Amino acid sequence: MRDTVNPRVIEWALNRCRKTPEDLKNTVSPRVQQWIDGEGKPPTAKQLEKLAKATHVLVPYFFEDDVPDLPLQIPDYRTLDASTPMDPSPELYDVINQMISRQDWLSGYLEDNGSEPLSFIGVCKDSKDWKACAAKIRELLGLQPGWARSKSRDAAVRTLREAIEHTGVYVYAGSYFANSTKRTFEVKEFRGFVLADKFAPVIFLNTSDAYSAQLFTLAHEFAHLLFDESGVDDAALGFSDKSNESKCDAVAAEFLVPASMVYAVFDQMETDTALEELSKLTKVSDAVCLRRARDLGQITWDEFSERYRVYAANLANALKKKKANKGDGGGPGFYTMQKNHLGGLFPETIYDALQSEYLLYSDAYRLTGMGAKSFKEFFQREGMYV
Repeated sequence: MRDTVNPRVIEWALNRCRKTPEDLKNTVSPRVQQWIDGEGKPPTAKQLEKLAKATHVLVPYFFEDDVPDLPLQIPDYRTLDASTPMDPSPELYDVINQMISRQDWLSGYLEDNGSEPLSFIGVCKDSKDWKACAAKIRELLGLQPGWARSKSRDAAVRTLREAIEHTGVYVYAGSYFANSTKRTFEVKEFRGFVLADKFAPVIFLNTSDAYSAQLFTLAHEFAHLLFDESGVDDAALGFSDKSNESKCDAVAAEFLVPASMVYAVFDQMETDTALEELSKLTKVSDAVCLRRARDLGQITWDEFSERYRVYAANLANALKKKKANKGDGGGPGFYTMQKNHLGGLFPETIYDALQSEYLLYSDAYRLTGMGAKSFKEFFQREGMYV
C-alpha cells in the first residue's frame, strides 16, 4: 500500500467508468489530469472522496501499488467486438454483486423454510436435443407455439417474464443501477445475465434493449438454467459462436420460433410476407426471424447477410432514439419502475419473510434498495401491508 495516490489507479478508474478528466473538472477538480500525470498538488481527502464517488470505486483503491483487478464475478459468454471494453463497467459489476447478494439471502431463506429444490435446474445438462429442451421450456412455462400472436411486444415480454417467475425463478429488470438514472446499462456491454441455483435462480434483463430483443434474452437466460449455467450474455441477436451460447441460442430460438412454424409460413407465402408473418406470430426481432429462416434453409446466406445489414442499421437508430427520449421527463413513475425492477416473486418472498419474522426491516430495505417510507408505500400499492 502506497503513502500517496497512485496516478495509474486514477487513470484506470476513469477508463473503467468511461469518463475523462474533463468530465470531472467541475464536480471533482480541474486538476484530475495533473494527478494522472503526477504533477502539481496531490488530491486532498475531500477531493479523493469526490473522485471515488464519481468513478464508483473505494478510496483505498487509489493507494494500491498496482491497478486493481476487478474481473466479472461470473462466466462471460459475451461475443465482444474490438470496440467493447473487456473490463466490466462499474454498473455491470455492481448490479451483478447486487443480484448475488439477493440470491444468497433468497437461497438461504427458502432452504431454511423447507422449500424443495427446483427440479428443472440442469435438467438438460447432458442433452444435445435442442428441440426436446425447447419442448421442456414450453411445458414448464405453459406457453405453446403461437402464444405471442395476439400480444404487443411489450405485453409478450411481460407474459414471458411472469411465466418464468411462476416456475420459481427471480426475474429482475432495469436500464440503470440503484435508482440512479445516470448509471445506465449499455446494450453493447450486456443484454442480460443469469445466476443458477437450485433454490433461487436469478435472471437479470437489461431493459435498455428493444422489446423484441428482451424476449429472446429472457428465453436464452432461462435456457441457461436448464443447463445449470451462470453467466453474462449479449444474447439477444443469437449470433454467438461460443458453445455455451450457441446451444442456448438454439433452444431459445426453437422455443420462440419453432421450426414447424417457419416451414408452415414459408410454404404459404413469399419471403418478405413470410418474414413479416413470423414477426407477428412470435414478436421476436427481425434478426431472429432471419436467422431461423437461414438456418432452416428458407433463405440463402447472401440474402440473410443483405437483410441483416439493413436490420442492424435500423436497430442502431432505434436504440439511439430510445436513449435520447429518456431525458424528456415523460417516463414512468418511481413505483412503476420499482415494480419493473423487482418483479412479482421477490417482493412476495420479502413480505413472507417479514411476516414470519425471519427478516429484519433494515435488511428488507437493503435488499430492495428502498428507504422505509418508499418501501412501505411500494408494498401497500402491491396489496401487502407492512
